[in-house]
Amino acid sequence: MPQPSAGLQFGKYKLLERIATGGMAEIYRARMTAVAGVTKPVVIKKILPGYADDNAFVSMFINEARIALGLSHGNIAQIFDFGEVEGEYFLAMEWVDGHPLSHVMRRARAKGLPALPPPLAVLVAIDMLRGLAYAHTRLDDNGRPLHIVHRDVSPQNVLLSFEGQVKLVDFGIARARLAGRGDTKAEAAKGKYVYFAPEQARGEALDARTDVFAAGTVLYEMLCGRRPFEGTLQEVLRKISLGDFPRPREWTPGIPAALERILLTAMATSPDQRYPTAQAFAEALARQLHVTAPDVSTSDLGHFMGYLFEPELVEAGRPVQLPREFIAQVGRWSGVAEPPPVPTPPELLRSTLEPRGVPRGDLTTQPLPTQAVPSSPPSAWHRSLRGWAVRGAPVVVAALVATWLGLVVGGSNTFAVELSSSPAGASIRVDGRMLPETTPTLVTQLPSDTEHTLEVLLPGMVPWSQRVHAEHGTTLAVHARLLPKRPAAARALVNPGQGTPPVSGARYPTGGPFTLSAVAHAIRMPPPAAARMRLDPSRVYGLRVEGYVSLGGPLPVAQAVYFLEGGSALAAHDSFGVVGTDEVLVQNASALSVFFWDDRRDDNRGALQVHVHEQTNDALPPRQAAAGVTTLLLDSYRHAVSLSPHDGFTLKELDPSTTYRVVVRAGPEPARTRGFNGGEVDAVLALHGAGESPATSPGTLEVLEVNQPTVMRGARWLRLAFPDDDPGDNSGGLTLEVTPVAPLHQ
Repeated sequence: MPQPSAGLQFGKYKLLERIATGGMAEIYRARMTAVAGVTKPVVIKKILPGYADDNAFVSMFINEARIALGLSHGNIAQIFDFGEVEGEYFLAMEWVDGHPLSHVMRRARAKGLPALPPPLAVLVAIDMLRGLAYAHTRLDDNGRPLHIVHRDVSPQNVLLSFEGQVKLVDFGIARARLAGRGDTKAEAAKGKYVYFAPEQARGEALDARTDVFAAGTVLYEMLCGRRPFEGTLQEVLRKISLGDFPRPREWTPGIPAALERILLTAMATSPDQRYPTAQAFAEALARQLHVTAPDVSTSDLGHFMGYLFEPELVEAGRPVQLPREFIAQVGRWSGVAEPPPVPTPPELLRSTLEPRGVPRGDLTTQPLPTQAVPSSPPSAWHRSLRGWAVRGAPVVVAALVATWLGLVVGGSNTFAVELSSSPAGASIRVDGRMLPETTPTLVTQLPSDTEHTLEVLLPGMVPWSQRVHAEHGTTLAVHARLLPKRPAAARALVNPGQGTPPVSGARYPTGGPFTLSAVAHAIRMPPPAAARMRLDPSRVYGLRVEGYVSLGGPLPVAQAVYFLEGGSALAAHDSFGVVGTDEVLVQNASALSVFFWDDRRDDNRGALQVHVHEQTNDALPPRQAAAGVTTLLLDSYRHAVSLSPHDGFTLKELDPSTTYRVVVRAGPEPARTRGFNGGEVDAVLALHGAGESPATSPGTLEVLEVNQPTVMRGARWLRLAFPDDDPGDNSGGLTLEVTPVAPLHQ
């Protein structure tokens, strides 16, 4: 939608598009026209009209200009103009053709990649630190140190270009001697608190080591796919002050131990124990990168950006080209060999690529003439890569291979899958339909507007399955590694002294992994005690909670379980979850139930407000938009749901002094709770607590997703269940792995 100021002349700049709006300023993509009609793309940052009279904010804005105008470095977005137009102060800065790191990580997750490849994450961090090191060492005109501290190093303030450049932006809250305040002083905390350093969280004096800590936090998030500190403002500031966060290798065991040590040094609680400068941190990372991935380069980061944002680039007429060497590099970074070559006739490769003028050394997503061969899809990074950081990345390589193979064979509104298996000769079932071919084979004519389930079956082997969903006109290379079946006794949950698996739980340790059955461990939904409302299946809704309740534990609770009812369009993996203060989007649902999972409700206090916001067109007036919000009052006593001891699966006799790594994995047969057409369930509802049992103590609620490790501390029991409204059509299950990890040493 055009913005009020878009398309208007603003001094010597023409505002083309508003690309961001903050609390007090807005940012536009603009064009500057110089003499002789020469134009230059720029970014204009200007104060929102309502804050033009805020002297404190205007002073901070001018301070940013004074600092940034004096900075000129390849890893800092250049600011080359500052002024005032009709009473509005503005900054004109370099246009970086790319996206913020925060957007890059979101897009990677959307494609199924839980974290960035470690070499690329380290490469981004090194460039970010080089920009910080330059700013930290600037001198004034008299040769005195300026003592610039960015104070807001975060993924939102790191830009990645499609050429692989890394640019640091937004010195809006930076402090420097030229700002007229002398050295940095303790003052009210500013910035994004989840990236604060301990001294920043305590309101103490800051220096360059504060930015070192924040840069380490950003690198941690790139490597692990999650922030080291999560929770409310008070919880996060407490954890930061104490240095209370999981080691990176707890989330991503594949991170090299040397890289973890470097990261933990940068994130030391005491500034004296960190790297003394950003340059020292960058050099340590560069040495480690030279050992583990000496061939990684800026161009690789550019190729990665091209892969992530391919649809937007192609739509803009900018075809993405991926060299074959890049695919091989991804395999090396992931610690796996390259996949077996997919049989593609060389003459087809030549006849398809050469007429377009594309060198044969490159792989391109540029649309190609339709050939008389089956159609094809892109990568399956979506769900198949959730375990990439834990198990290696054979599917990553297959996905990148598929990106270019599909372009070779062309296509229409369908895609194809080049399916192989080890051992070969396995039967294939697609969406429940058995095919006459066996592996390896090319599965063609799969509609690209829906998700499909592939199953590979071989006598004596554990059945294998995977969901695939791809764009039209590409081919996806998928390889199924089949495992031999174990004897039934080895797969079952064995209770000491018994020869049959228990229905509802086990004692730890019993030598897992433990079997979670979508049949035996389902819990009937919706529970009578839940707060419930009708929804329109054709609408999209946003859910979030407001307020806190006490469920008998030492900490306030601001989350609840939600369950959705709906028709065939509602996928099983979307039918339940946990809603908190961050908005969750739901769709294809005819009814919503929200409740607390708590077996002991007599000590509960308070209520949450559950806001159900119908997503509307941004063009609607605010008053109309507000009419689409319904609030459910979720009472901690009336809407608390307790389960029978035989409901779900409970793992007992855990040691509360031990830290456990908990992960669920796909079972031999995929877990389904909405029949075959409802798709697989790749998550399970979890509750764990420190008391003797769920009946006597409150628990911590979360959703465990397949291949996403969770660290569990202070727990005596863990309870898991599949929420479902019709267990009669359930099948399959997941497996649960619970392993102790070494205690943290900060």
